[in-house]
Amino acid sequence: MSKNSQANRKAKFAKERRKSRETQAKINSNKSQIATVYLDESGNTGHKLTDADQPIFTLAGVKHTAQQAERLLRLLECRSPLEAHFKNLRRRKSGQDAILRLMRHSLINPEMVRVELLHKKYMITTKIVDLLIETMMHKNGHDLYLNGQNIALSNMLHCCMPAFCGQDLVDAMNNAFISMIKQQGDDEIASFYSAVENLRDSSSSEDFKSDINLILKTKTDIKETLNSIDKSSLDPSIPAFFSQCVDWGNMHPKGFHIIHDDSKSIEQQKELLSLFMDLTQKTIELGYDRRKFKLPLKALSLKFSNSQGHPQLQVADIIASATSYWAKGKERGEADDYLFQELDKLNPSKLLSPMSLWPSTHVTPEKLGTIYDGGLNPADHTAYFLMRAKT
Repeated sequence: MSKNSQANRKAKFAKERRKSRETQAKINSNKSQIATVYLDESGNTGHKLTDADQPIFTLAGVKHTAQQAERLLRLLECRSPLEAHFKNLRRRKSGQDAILRLMRHSLINPEMVRVELLHKKYMITTKIVDLLIETMMHKNGHDLYLNGQNIALSNMLHCCMPAFCGQDLVDAMNNAFISMIKQQGDDEIASFYSAVENLRDSSSSEDFKSDINLILKTKTDIKETLNSIDKSSLDPSIPAFFSQCVDWGNMHPKGFHIIHDDSKSIEQQKELLSLFMDLTQKTIELGYDRRKFKLPLKALSLKFSNSQGHPQLQVADIIASATSYWAKGKERGEADDYLFQELDKLNPSKLLSPMSLWPSTHVTPEKLGTIYDGGLNPADHTAYFLMRAKT
């Protein structure tokens, strides 16, 4: 090896070590700080998860200072704060370029920004698995969360139901499921299982019918199951908020404050969320593999405001909406949309939380990253935690 090659190699290693030290220093600094996180969402249609125009839900969290947020907003070159919203900017090419200037800035990075992304139709499938099938199997002594079996089953159903049964019948079942969870009446129960039967009977694969039968078997104890299901269980804003708290808590174990853009869903669940934030409780780690999380959540306070009072909320709005726009383009296979193409070059996935919901064809623990490495059943032990928090 020549002297130049050796020198270059040493310089490369030195640069990598320096970068590693800087990264670790930032991590250590974050762990000693109490941050303020600003949250805003995009695409919240409540229980209307089958809305074709808004197939994606996102919740963006930022921890910029007011000065940093104002610097980012100046990139938009808006004449008034009212113009500094994604829905206004994306209508014109100049506005789209302004969005891209903000999204390209060095302040838009995973240390300062986290985004929860939920594919709504896929979320329905995961809820059928988690609320119905997992409950049934748990009663029979089987832990569906082990090795990510719940994710594998959700992926398989989401991919195979339209292929073997047709999208129209899948949509009919999804809508019936939403109504059943929201209303929980006898008519809604009957409609849901009738839709599942239609789905099974239409399957072009005989083998797949046995998979759909898993859903039908949940009918036996459905009334008891529904008694333990909150009617807001299908609102994506709740799990997204929870996931944001887990993510920021990992970064700031000493705690953080939350200022959330006005949200009826979160305000209505504030009492329940406060139980998850009960810092008088002993810290416990729940779940398995990459999905492990700690309770209590490290949020020290939760307040609501609007974007006029905090420039950080305007930044969060643009990031949440831009990420949603990008994900919608991904889902539809966009090829000619300028804004989507330019956003895609920025790799918005680097900002996504590990708990974001997006369908895939992966069904093995190795591919899913869910090989069992010990842990506690999240459903059981979350319930125990909440019981203690109430006392």
